[in-house]
Amino acid sequence: MPPFSMPVAAPSYPPPPYEFRRARQTWVVYEADPSLFIDLLPSGVRPDSDPAVCAAWACHYPESSFGPYLEAYLVVRVQVGEERFWYQPVIVTDSETPLAAGREVWGYGKKLAHLTWSDPGHGGPGTEQLAMTVERPRRLRLMTLTMRPERLVEPDELRALPTAEMLPTLSHRLVPSVEAGQPPTADDLIAVDVRPRAHRGADGRPEIWRGAGAVELHSTAADPWGAFRALRVLDAFSVTSDFALPHGRVVPRDTTPSI
Repeated sequence: MPPFSMPVAAPSYPPPPYEFRRARQTWVVYEADPSLFIDLLPSGVRPDSDPAVCAAWACHYPESSFGPYLEAYLVVRVQVGEERFWYQPVIVTDSETPLAAGREVWGYGKKLAHLTWSDPGHGGPGTEQLAMTVERPRRLRLMTLTMRPERLVEPDELRALPTAEMLPTLSHRLVPSVEAGQPPTADDLIAVDVRPRAHRGADGRPEIWRGAGAVELHSTAADPWGAFRALRVLDAFSVTSDFALPHGRVVPRDTTPSI
């Protein structure tokens, strides 16, 4: 079988799907000012509301096809034509293999960063909350996310919550041409539909927590996370789940002017 990825002599990763087990994902949903980041969205992609609905995600992956790693990203709820998505403008990780796969297969704009993760299971001060920090480089903070789990969410409740709406994730795969003056080799909007399966407790209830959340975002010359800063927090969740990251699909661009 021919290699799926580079380098040909020692491929970095196999073909999708990629499996994740006992993934801990915590996210804070909030409103943001779209005028601050509209120029950072690809053509054909526009927020579906004003103020825009965004979410900051903190992910701890103890077991996956890429090994254990941490990841953090932002998403904006957007519209392309008649379809709606969570568009991912920025994402960081602390591991090389998921960075390469994410950029090359789906166009996730991953960069390496220094991430820390803590939860109540680790003990010590601040154990009533989950917390992740993102620094790039070390000691230069891009994000501080905290979430205090307060109660389990019933499945029917979760499905009815607009702040927990399950939409495909949208990314922008941009690969420049090797030849000067030529258009990009790839310039695609790519959608991936992931359906996680939440772990369940002894009583059969899914391990999906809802509670208070907070997120602080900052910009640097290289990473404009502060453009997506929160105006008002709407909700916060944390889940332990298993899921598979599959192949994606190319989404036709919308030519409607952005707001």
